[in-house]
Amino acid sequence: MLIGLALNSQSTPSATAKVNVMNRVAAKMIDILLIIAVAAILPYPLGPLLGFLYSLVADGLSFGPFSGQSVGKRIMKLRVVHVRTRAPATYRDSLLRNTPVGVATFFAIIPVWGWLILVLLGVPLMIMEVYLMVSVEAGHRLGDVMGDTEVIEYKPQTG
Repeated sequence: MLIGLALNSQSTPSATAKVNVMNRVAAKMIDILLIIAVAAILPYPLGPLLGFLYSLVADGLSFGPFSGQSVGKRIMKLRVVHVRTRAPATYRDSLLRNTPVGVATFFAIIPVWGWLILVLLGVPLMIMEVYLMVSVEAGHRLGDVMGDTEVIEYKPQTG
């Protein structure tokens, strides 16, 4: 049913043009590398747990130069906004939109068996998310529908 909702979202007009899927994937890869680094550097279970928490709330960061941007989205000049208000994503928006990926990454906390589950659950989920970004007219993935968000290009104003 949720996939049906995601596919029906293409009828919702977007105030912005569809963002390049490769830029979105590159931003997510940067965030995944950051998650892996945190998980590897900090002691178990703190590192994997902080990486998991970052994966859920990253798009709602709202301090310093971040406003609706994870580290990857900041580097790739993208921002997550709430569809109706056009305001930068909040922590709540981020949590909702990242739940599909968060469910899979949660298993990364559990050595060996969890990693196997992560691969078996996470890889198909990521493939589905990229498929939706490419095939849905507005570029919304399942997480965007769940969080009522979308990704836009964002070029900070220089003064």
